[in-house]
Amino acid sequence: MSRNNQPNFPVIYELLKQLCRNLAGERSNDVLKEVTQLIANKPNSIAYYGSSSMAANESTIVARINRRLSSRSQAAVNIFNGFYEELVSMTETKQRTPILEFLLNLADADKSASASGLQIDLRNDNGSAGALDSVMTKLSIDSGIGSGGSQRIMMSLAGSSGMPAAGSTGSLFDTKVSNMDEAPVQIADRNELEDLLIQDVIYACTGIQGKYLRKNFVTGEFKLDHIHGRNLDACDAGMLLRLAEVGYFYNKVSKFTNPESDSYLMGNFGQGYITALQKELTNYYGLIANLQEHLDRQRQTGESTDRMTLMRTMVWLLEPMERLQWLSVISESCREVKGGALASAVHKFIWHGDPMVRTISRELLQSACIPLQQMLTQWLTDGKIVDPHCEFFIEELTDVCNNQLWHDAFRLRTSMVPSFLSDKFAKQILVIGKSINFLRETCKDRTQVPERTDLKKCLSERLDYLYSPHNNTELHVLIDSVYLKTSKRVLDIVLGPHKLFEHLKAIRGYLLLGHGHFADVLMEKLKQQLDNPAKDILQQNLFSIVAEAVRTSAAEQEEPEVLNNLDVHFLSPCEGDTGWDVFCLTYNVRGPLVTIFQPVQCHYRALFKQLWNMKRFEFILYGIWRNHMLSTRCYKPIANKISVLKQHLQTLCSKMINIITQMHYYILFEVIECSWEQFSARVQQAKGLDDVLESHDKFVQRIRKGIFLDSSTHKYTSCLELIFSSVHKLDEWQANFYKVCNREMDSLKTYEDYVKCSEAKGSYGVTAERTLERDEQVQHFEHQLLQCQKALHMIGVEYESSVRQFLYNLAISSTESLPQLCMRLDYNEYYKHRDERLSLPLTFQHMRKSMAGSFSRK
Repeated sequence: MSRNNQPNFPVIYELLKQLCRNLAGERSNDVLKEVTQLIANKPNSIAYYGSSSMAANESTIVARINRRLSSRSQAAVNIFNGFYEELVSMTETKQRTPILEFLLNLADADKSASASGLQIDLRNDNGSAGALDSVMTKLSIDSGIGSGGSQRIMMSLAGSSGMPAAGSTGSLFDTKVSNMDEAPVQIADRNELEDLLIQDVIYACTGIQGKYLRKNFVTGEFKLDHIHGRNLDACDAGMLLRLAEVGYFYNKVSKFTNPESDSYLMGNFGQGYITALQKELTNYYGLIANLQEHLDRQRQTGESTDRMTLMRTMVWLLEPMERLQWLSVISESCREVKGGALASAVHKFIWHGDPMVRTISRELLQSACIPLQQMLTQWLTDGKIVDPHCEFFIEELTDVCNNQLWHDAFRLRTSMVPSFLSDKFAKQILVIGKSINFLRETCKDRTQVPERTDLKKCLSERLDYLYSPHNNTELHVLIDSVYLKTSKRVLDIVLGPHKLFEHLKAIRGYLLLGHGHFADVLMEKLKQQLDNPAKDILQQNLFSIVAEAVRTSAAEQEEPEVLNNLDVHFLSPCEGDTGWDVFCLTYNVRGPLVTIFQPVQCHYRALFKQLWNMKRFEFILYGIWRNHMLSTRCYKPIANKISVLKQHLQTLCSKMINIITQMHYYILFEVIECSWEQFSARVQQAKGLDDVLESHDKFVQRIRKGIFLDSSTHKYTSCLELIFSSVHKLDEWQANFYKVCNREMDSLKTYEDYVKCSEAKGSYGVTAERTLERDEQVQHFEHQLLQCQKALHMIGVEYESSVRQFLYNLAISSTESLPQLCMRLDYNEYYKHRDERLSLPLTFQHMRKSMAGSFSRK
């Protein structure tokens, strides 16, 4: 055929010429003329099947043939239907329709006299039987019909004798009718064979091997018996193997319900799934029993009409086979999983495009989720978990003390969260049960959950809401309502009777040094103690000093309940540690607040250590400045000798005070105070305790980042440590410098007293020895001053190098506040002029200028 669905007549003519030569022999030319005349009169006989306008419908052709044969006898109709079923099993529709149409056209031509030459030749030619057999063999190869099927078709065409009776028309169906005497014997043999084959199919459907089908006990597949299977033609063998697939899928499914199999599903979820599988298999067993009953009745009565054939068995088993196939696919996806993971594996089939698959997966999921419904009911109403097989998506940790009840007692098993539960919904379910447990165990509040009855009823009656794609079902609305009410109940208790926010304020004031007067008094009173080695300090002494600082400062007006929670935490000292290394303030709470504050105590200690350390060096610098101012009067006699050093000391001290003061201001006001304002606003808007704790974690993390304690700000911390080290060295240098000055003042005073004493005795002047001794003292003092000057210069160089590196790190930071801090610390661009890196385009100032320039150009 051509692309426009028109017959290719030259090719057709050549094929007809060869056909006539094989069938008619010497009279092929005459027969060819008759056939071409037939095609000319009936062009539709060779129409292309794919053309909807020209091709005859297969069912229409079969109906016309049946009407034609029914006018002769019912037996002819039965014979044709039997062979038509075989033709259906061996060929496709696009192959059958042209064959049937061609045969029907030949029958039509047989009634007229136009094609009689061909039919007479077929009846009278001695070699026509062999020629016809070769043609049908060729037809079987081209159309896909097996050898056995082609033989049966030839038998139906030619009969057992191979020749039609006298007076016959010679057509296909007249040949069949002429052999009615031998047809019953063939039909009886065929029926007996088909009954045996159907019996084997029924055996295979229950996983049992029979006469013609053998089972592979490893894979569960069926194959033909190597002895009896040889006697079957290709059509029967193909149908038999096709039907045996039902048994293969049955074997795969039944493994999941067999406790001795390695595919057996464990756990409560697995048992629920197996219950649904067994229900499916029970319905399947009923169908197989009906088939067996029908077959037994057919064998006993021997009825020949309305028989149970392989084709009908295929029709009956087609839906069960597809159902078992999908059951095996779904069950394979559930292998070696349990709990919520099993529910997720089934749920992914629930939106399949095939309605049957959707129905099967919903039934399986409904049954598998019955344990989930029971666990959810207990958790959402009583805050309890009964999960012997660890299948629930919420895990209870039994070795957790009451101090960590809220944070660590319960947590989500991410691997067991069903795929039909969103993360938000799963967390809501977790918080509901956790809140109930927290109220009962910690707050001693045994108020029942609101909507308890409605929640139980909804979970028991409409579990399918749980895996609904919509989040506005009755179950979702109930759980949302219970979540808000239980969370609000917990929040009201901790903020009301237990004063959570007041304790947070106290932590901010004492541990984060928000109460500046208290921090100054505490620093002044503790400095002398903390300078001592850590092993020589008693914790009781430190606690008494803290209590004294509270009484001395404005913190005395604080509520006693808050002050009683303030305590001293003494870290384990290491060799060479001083009191500064081990001292830490802490804030102890009681009751339900313990479970909230206990996990963050270590964070607050780290924050206090960093802030306390910065406060210490600020206090040191103020002490250096104070001593510097006081020494101006004390060292007037030697002022001309130490003026240069004092000037350098004052300059360096001013630089350090500016850096430390600005850093302290930045941390207290721009980091802690701003973070506290944001945290307070979030607490006021919180709907549950988790909202408060989440805001509190963000508050702590922001402060950690602001004072350079997290991992991303390590480079700033190292620079600050170098700056603090320079401050500490300057403090030691000043102490050593004043020792040198004091010795010189003592030597000068001694010398002056000697002169006054000699004047009082009347012997004016000093001896040469005393003058020489004094000259040596002056020289030694000047030498020490020179050494002090060099040491001060080294401290200044190290300090400026550390500050420049610190400023550079701030300037190139992606955090907006840090480049602004860099500008504040170097407000007069003193360090910028001494470090080329601070003038590069990477710094904040140049970025700001370039941004301003780009905006102006726009």
